[in-house]
Amino acid sequence: MPLDDALAARMAGPDFWPLYLFDDDAPDVRDDDAEDEEAYITRFPTGGGFALVLDVTPAEYVDLDVEAPGLPEPANVGWDDQAHFHPHVMPWRELDLLCRAVALHDAELRHPGPMLALLCRFAFLDENDDLDTITPLVDAAFESMRPGAGGTGRVREETREWFDLRDLRGTGLAWTTLADGYDAVDQDSTDGLPLYSLRTPSSEKFPFAAWSALLTYARERTAAMAAAPALVEPAVRGALDRCLAADGHEHLPALADALTAAGFADPVLLRAVGDPMDRTEACWAVETLAGLPQGELVARWFGPSPLSGSQSWRLSLTLPVKGRPERFGPQVAGELNAALQEADLGTAELGGSTLQPEQGSYVLVEHHLAILIRDDLARGVEVASRVLRTFSAADTATLRHRGKLDIIPLHLPT
Repeated sequence: MPLDDALAARMAGPDFWPLYLFDDDAPDVRDDDAEDEEAYITRFPTGGGFALVLDVTPAEYVDLDVEAPGLPEPANVGWDDQAHFHPHVMPWRELDLLCRAVALHDAELRHPGPMLALLCRFAFLDENDDLDTITPLVDAAFESMRPGAGGTGRVREETREWFDLRDLRGTGLAWTTLADGYDAVDQDSTDGLPLYSLRTPSSEKFPFAAWSALLTYARERTAAMAAAPALVEPAVRGALDRCLAADGHEHLPALADALTAAGFADPVLLRAVGDPMDRTEACWAVETLAGLPQGELVARWFGPSPLSGSQSWRLSLTLPVKGRPERFGPQVAGELNAALQEADLGTAELGGSTLQPEQGSYVLVEHHLAILIRDDLARGVEVASRVLRTFSAADTATLRHRGKLDIIPLHLPT
């Protein structure tokens, strides 16, 4: 079953991805327009009666359910919106596994492709994840959906934004095996991004049994491909071994010919090796045929991720505006955002305001800006200081790490 036709058509619209990803540059959707926006539902089946079900209303709400034998109806595993989200459903390795299983089941749902691009918002990074095994796949998924639209950096902008939003490494994540054998996740500290998940040890809402059965089926489905009789043929083994080197992609035609001659019958893996839409598709196919751990060959073929060693910091800027012109806060936010983006250091946006009663009415006294700094905190703070000084606001504004009390000084280096 291919991607739902209505959703596929909507995804082709120029505004879909900015709206779906809650992009700051997305077209402004007013309430009346939002009420007219259609909801789209699509299934990603693995076979065996299992599937993930995605319910999308662009710019508003994205819901993910699981279908499994024994469930009377799809069970919710997470959702994402701009208010009360719970998007942390699975670590990256589970999403990659499920995308591979779905691709093996349905030849029209290629990996990396629409499933990965649509569902990566429900995946997070934990201490077991290696960006070298991840970045090429996420880049390729968004390139397949939005050719040439991902910026000119070393990684696509969508990939970097996903990393900024879903990197939970170093935040105190702790995996627990429950009494019934299911994996649950919790967070021991409040440093960095918080965990918003139904999959916590005390949860009574997450469908642990169905999710565990889905993963087991996906593992067995992909592992079975490495046991195909054709793979023991000497010509196939030799061609496959050559593909496992760092330059293995250069030997793909020979592997495709050997598989065909040996009678290997799986059309998905044959196509991925012989006519891949992207080198990453051939890479996971070779990993599957060789029975390698997920991502091992990705790292070998593509090398270090441009995001290795990257960090991001989320800051909160309180900007007093009482007595200032009405457009003062938006102007500061716009100038700061432009300066950070020009320096490739992050973004800034208005995040709220504070009103206080005065003479029977309410007066705006503060704007709150949400600031994202990438890779170089000191330089990012310096840019913020310079912009605020042009507005004569550096001495009254207050900058903090989000959720923390300590103030970050807004002074320029001498």
